[in-house]
Amino acid sequence: MATEDDIEQFICDSFSSIWDLELLAAALGMPDEGLTARELVDRMRASELVVEQGIASLVAAGIGGMDREGRFQFRPVNEDVEKNARRAHEFYQRFPGRARRLMIARQSPGLNAFADAFRLGKD
Repeated sequence: MATEDDIEQFICDSFSSIWDLELLAAALGMPDEGLTARELVDRMRASELVVEQGIASLVAAGIGGMDREGRFQFRPVNEDVEKNARRAHEFYQRFPGRARRLMIARQSPGLNAFADAFRLGKD
C-alpha cells in the first residue's frame, strides 16, 4: 500500500495545478459517461484553457483519456495509476490546502528554500 509520502509524490509528479485535481474529481464522478470539454467548463466553472490544459495533463500522466465522442473519462493506464489517482483524489478531499502547497512547492523550489530559512522551528 502506498504511504502518504508516496501519494504526495504522485500528486507532485502527476498534477500541475489544483484544476487538474478538480478535473480528476469530475471524471471520477462520471466514470462511464465521461464529459465533454464544454461540460467540464460548466461543471468546474473553469475557463476553456484550464480544462484543455488539464485534460492534456491527465492524458499525458496516464490518468484519463478521450473517447470517440470527445468525452474525457477516468481511464488509467494501469492498476497502480488507478489506485494512486484515487488516493490522490482522497488526499485532496481531506487536505486541500496541503495539496495546493505541494504543487506550489514543486513550481517554486527556490521560494520554499528561502521561506524555510526564516522558520524558527523546522518541521
